[in-house]
Amino acid sequence: MADFRQFYGIDLPIEPTDEDCSRWSMLWYALPRESRTARRQSPELRWSEAEYMLAMAVHALDVIKWQRTKDGQHNRNRPKPLRTPAERADAERRRDSALAAREEIDTILGMHEGGA
Repeated sequence: MADFRQFYGIDLPIEPTDEDCSRWSMLWYALPRESRTARRQSPELRWSEAEYMLAMAVHALDVIKWQRTKDGQHNRNRPKPLRTPAERADAERRRDSALAAREEIDTILGMHEGGA
C-alpha cells in the first residue's frame, strides 16, 4: 500500500503473518489525515482546515456582496456556501441509491429504458 510506504517507509509482504496483520492495523489506524486511505474513508478529510476556513471566508464575502443587492435588501436568493467534499460524497451516495431504487422499481413494473 502506497500510504504505508510514504508515511512509514515500509513495504507490505505478499504473505503476511498474524503478527504482521496486528501491526498493520495499528499503523492503519494511525495514518495521518493527509493519507489517501484516510481521505477515501472520510470525505471531510479531503480538505485541510485551511481550505475549510477559506471556503467560509469566500462565503462570508459572497454574503456581504449579496447584502448590497436588491435581492439582499429583500432577503431573496441568499448565496449558498460551497459544498464540502463530505456533502458532495453524501449527495453522490443518495443519487446512486435513488438510481438503484429506480432500476429495481422499473424492473418490478416491467418498464424498460426509454419508457413503458
